[in-house]
Amino acid sequence: MYFSRIKIRSNIKELPELARIFQSDSHGVHSLLWRLFPGQEQRTFLYREEIAREQLGALPTVRGEPIYYVISQTQPISAENSLFTVESKHYRPQLEKGQRLGFGCRVNPVVTRQGKKHDVVMDAQLQFLSSLVKNFQLDSLLSAKPKKGEYKKLLLANGGEALSLRLTELLTNDLRYAERLEQIAQLADKLELAIKAQVDVALEGWLKKQGERLGFELLVDDDGLSKLQNSGYLWHGLPAKAKKKEDKPGFSTVDFCGELEITDVQKFEQALFQGIGRAKAFGCGLLMIRRT
Repeated sequence: MYFSRIKIRSNIKELPELARIFQSDSHGVHSLLWRLFPGQEQRTFLYREEIAREQLGALPTVRGEPIYYVISQTQPISAENSLFTVESKHYRPQLEKGQRLGFGCRVNPVVTRQGKKHDVVMDAQLQFLSSLVKNFQLDSLLSAKPKKGEYKKLLLANGGEALSLRLTELLTNDLRYAERLEQIAQLADKLELAIKAQVDVALEGWLKKQGERLGFELLVDDDGLSKLQNSGYLWHGLPAKAKKKEDKPGFSTVDFCGELEITDVQKFEQALFQGIGRAKAFGCGLLMIRRT
């Protein structure tokens, strides 16, 4: 296996083509990187996109262009007329059971309900809001197909002090948010914080299930909380895949960082080389590790 850092050349002559590809969708970037693996009919690489200035520092020669980290079965080839410069090295980390590592990954977390895939973040929000509406017996006031905004509006208009007490109870019992609760006075802000707390629980649960399957578990701190942070939730539209005018195909991404312990070397190596989760063709799944 190879680990590569791929940057856009500073003197490229294909700027119009580059702009067109970046303005399309994530699949365009994937196709662009595939040029570095000529002759391959199936994808044999994982990649993650970052911003050069954030990764390499504020040097005079470093701008805000994308930079790509790639794990691949074969070494990427950068031709003379390529858009990229490529730095590669052999990649075979020395792993052992019980080893503790820092990690980062960008993933497309989904959950299956009634045979359909749902975005974990949106699903957690809607499940939580729906349960509150039912608990306060407000579900008869909902439309046939309510969206998140309708749930929130209904709760804030009718929940009153009872809703405030319920949210306070939930947040007080969550060590990650108890302190922040003291700084919140508005019911709307308290509801948003409670929603975020539910999303954090759902995302952590998703990653733990991945770990059970792929040979790792999250480390915990002295309070028993997982050493895990999530950030950068984004929706990526794929308009080229729309079959109908009203369709809005796409996928979501979340960035994780934290600390883990290897429980099964063979399975964990599979996670490194084959990735975690879905949407791997669109820059998801690459697990980057470091020694702690």
